[in-house]
Amino acid sequence: MNPRSTARSRYRAALAAGAVTAVVGTLLALAPTPAEAAGRADLRVSKASVDKTTVVEGAQVTVTHTVQNRGRRKAGPTTTRVYLTPDASASLEERRRSRTNPRSALTDLRLVGRATVRSIVPGARRRVAAVRFTVPAGVPAGSYTVLVCADDYGKVRESEEGNNCLPATRTLAVREAVGTEGDLSVQTFAETYRWPDDEQDSLRFVKIFCNSTYPVKRYTLDGALGSVRAFLEAKAPGGIADLRSSGQADTPEEAQKTAAGALTGGSPGLALAALLEAHRLQPSRGTHLVNAAALATSVGLPNEAIALLDAAIGRDFLRAPLGIPHEATAAVIRGQALVMTGRLDAADRLFLAAKQLAPLLSEADAGLATVAACKGKDAIATRYIRRSRQRSDEEVPTTPPTKDPVRPDPDIDITRGEAVPLRQLPIAETPAQAARMRDVYWGIAQGFQAEIQANIDEANRLERHLRDTDDARTRAEIDRRDSIFSLLYSTHLEGEVETAQQALFGEIDKLTEINEDFWGGGTGEVPYTYRELSEDAWAACEGSNDPNCFEIEINRTCRPALSSAHVRWRTRILAAQDRANTYFEIWSKLMTGYAANLIDEEAHQLALNRIDGLERGVYALLVQQAQFWSHNVNLHKDHCVEPVPAEILSPPPNVDVQSPGACEAGLKNLSLKASLGPTSLKVSCERIEQSFSAEILPLLNVFVDVKFDFRTGNVSFWAGAKGGGKLGNVVDAGFKSGIYVKVDQQGELVDTGWRVGPSVKVVGGNAEFTAYKDEIDLSFTSSLTPGY
Repeated sequence: MNPRSTARSRYRAALAAGAVTAVVGTLLALAPTPAEAAGRADLRVSKASVDKTTVVEGAQVTVTHTVQNRGRRKAGPTTTRVYLTPDASASLEERRRSRTNPRSALTDLRLVGRATVRSIVPGARRRVAAVRFTVPAGVPAGSYTVLVCADDYGKVRESEEGNNCLPATRTLAVREAVGTEGDLSVQTFAETYRWPDDEQDSLRFVKIFCNSTYPVKRYTLDGALGSVRAFLEAKAPGGIADLRSSGQADTPEEAQKTAAGALTGGSPGLALAALLEAHRLQPSRGTHLVNAAALATSVGLPNEAIALLDAAIGRDFLRAPLGIPHEATAAVIRGQALVMTGRLDAADRLFLAAKQLAPLLSEADAGLATVAACKGKDAIATRYIRRSRQRSDEEVPTTPPTKDPVRPDPDIDITRGEAVPLRQLPIAETPAQAARMRDVYWGIAQGFQAEIQANIDEANRLERHLRDTDDARTRAEIDRRDSIFSLLYSTHLEGEVETAQQALFGEIDKLTEINEDFWGGGTGEVPYTYRELSEDAWAACEGSNDPNCFEIEINRTCRPALSSAHVRWRTRILAAQDRANTYFEIWSKLMTGYAANLIDEEAHQLALNRIDGLERGVYALLVQQAQFWSHNVNLHKDHCVEPVPAEILSPPPNVDVQSPGACEAGLKNLSLKASLGPTSLKVSCERIEQSFSAEILPLLNVFVDVKFDFRTGNVSFWAGAKGGGKLGNVVDAGFKSGIYVKVDQQGELVDTGWRVGPSVKVVGGNAEFTAYKDEIDLSFTSSLTPGY
């Protein structure tokens, strides 16, 4: 978020470079035919007076005037507005030549307020008595003629549009408010706006505008709006519609905030779209049009900008920031548009007039520098560039400067600054501790969100309080406060701070390298330690019958490798923490030094709020690196941190286990047997067995045994040869040997090998007991699965 300083100190530059709003207004007047003009109304001010001859800026004057209709048609209700002009004759002449509706003059300064005039029939007059108007704060001290203008919104179609104004009978002397005389030349201005490190670079920059001239094209307001929208649609199709549906421009205020945020974030297209919405929602506000025109010049639409400025004439404006009249701002923007369309002489006159209206508007100096540079007058251009770097209300010469401006020394004391401590990060001693601390680091990072929101809420509260109480402060007090904020927010550019920052970033880069060298950078294209260890482990286990060979091998090699890498990582993050402490100590001491010069308690708190947010940003750099490392360690802890479990290193023997406890005790020893030729089938409460046997020689048979276990779902096959004979009618003894295969319930091979052993079977009635206790399995794969 942007602190309040940008709302003041940078607001002037934002207005002149392209700022906050949008478009719609009065169309350029179309010249009527003589017959049409003869049949219209014609409003003029026949008398005008003001109640005083001297006024302090920000105070009120009372105006009485009479409006007469000299035309042939009735005039509906209209609005009269009042201006201050340093030259009434020049103003009236400029209004007669003006092609806008209502007519305008550059050097006129409008008073705040309006007088409503009811309908007037042809030949009649209407007197409007004692209407109060406010002289805006910031109007330059001096003697002015009060100019009273009828139908100043241009609502009535008249036979003559250029004769609506009349000077009042008395001139008005404007004085600067008490306590502000002379203190606008605040010395901190020289430090607030940085002078160019290389004047030739600045000169080359302004000359860019000389080489990119746009052809002149006239637009009506509707035409300019259409051109701007077409420009935005071409750059971002559907962007205007998306903005309307986003809920971020539902009111003029929201649209302006969105535009301001977009400008801060470097998105002039979004800002201009938001300004269009602000104007659509509030077409009566001329500020939207002026600011949109400024932004239009910055994106290369100078002809459209001129049309928007024409349409802004006669509309309402808010109180001028820093007392800079909107007329002066509009003149600078129009001058920039004229430079971009190759009309240098006209632009030069506008910049000079704007500078006379508002000495603080140093953007006019930048415009004059551009004109001089485009005319090849580099020495003069350089002087104007230097003037544009400091703001002062000293009298402005009407001719180009012949010497360099004097740069005042700052009167700010930064020796009272104190370093703000940086939070210290808990750092894992071992890989095992790093794996356990993963959740600790993630918890710290998640806590930032609540801190950020609290920081934003507090800043908003403080900014709102300062804004609401600024009326009680002088211009100089506000300017000084905002210039200090500007200095405070640019401390990261100071040489010592930049050097400390680069040292910290160097350590962060090394931490990133350690992390990526061991765990990889995500693309898999660059070799990294863990992948190499994995490939070596697979290679070592090639041809092994041990299903746990890879886990055993990777654990054997990765654990010592990670221990070594963790020592390097821990050493480096400790160094990064030291660098971060030094960096923030230097930075915060400088910022608190500037903050100590802020008189307002809320302003001082706002500065500390800013420092608090920056501390979190520096601390977050360290937390992020700890997150990355601990996450990877925890992810691979089975391979690289914890030892291989004992049951994997020493697996249990492959025993044919009966399914335990599946049947009642009385049924467990019972089985059913069915024989059909060489095939027999046995069914018990735990398993099904089917055997096939065929004699190939006396006392030598081939056999196939298949067994399915109900409880485990495992299936085993045993096929080979057997032999032997009977002992009486009870015991049948012999041998069996052959290939066996064990498969689990998913159909995956568990074990295979050669089984050799005797077979003893005892039969008694319906019960049959079979034992293979002395069988020997020569496993090919070392079965781990019981239940066969």
